[in-house]
Amino acid sequence: MNSECIAIIANDPEESADLHDIESILGKNNTCYLSRAMFFDTMNSCLRMPDVDVAVYYSPVKSKEHFEKMIELFSHETKDESIKFRVKEIKLYPQESETMIENISNAFKNIFGKGYKRVIMIGSYCIQLNSSLLHPGFLLLNKKDVVIGPSFSGRYYLFGMSEYVPGIFDGVHWESDDFYVRLGKNLENAGVSVQELELSYEVYSIEELNQLIGDIGCWRSVGDEKTAYHTEKFLRTLSDHSC
Repeated sequence: MNSECIAIIANDPEESADLHDIESILGKNNTCYLSRAMFFDTMNSCLRMPDVDVAVYYSPVKSKEHFEKMIELFSHETKDESIKFRVKEIKLYPQESETMIENISNAFKNIFGKGYKRVIMIGSYCIQLNSSLLHPGFLLLNKKDVVIGPSFSGRYYLFGMSEYVPGIFDGVHWESDDFYVRLGKNLENAGVSVQELELSYEVYSIEELNQLIGDIGCWRSVGDEKTAYHTEKFLRTLSDHSC
């Protein structure tokens, strides 16, 4: 076991309504495929971090077999042998809470209970994350108690801690407009040191999906062929079918 871990909070693409805005445009089946592709890209970015363990906290509980099959499919699809080798190291943990915030809080408590010293938690739609964001996040956790990557939506795309801090998510609701303000007050009251990363996004809406499409073009123009590889591959099938 390494001292650092990335925990991915993931909902089963076939069970989740996370992407309802996108589903209204793409339809349910295509949205499920998109969700799976983004999950693959999120895992891919995490597995590229050396000496960092990767865990997936999934829901609902009954989806364990489906997540095992998705991870197996990801292993078959990846062309990078080093990533393929590391896939088998991914740990799966079920989540039984009813709200996103409860799942996040319980996941932090669970994973620190396993002995990790620094933990970064992200969602499964963090396609833009790569070592240029994840590595500094872990470095900052050597000096700060909490690292946050704020999102344009008013929440965050990354949350890291150097130790479990009880109560920091109390009274915080994921869908509320004052999410970030309430979280900030809780962190201040807990007396922990906080460092923010750059503003970024997760893909939950059509606007964010369009932002991702633009970013993919930028990454490819500078020679980055790995970030969002699976998502781009799926999006091309939509383009092909529309012709």
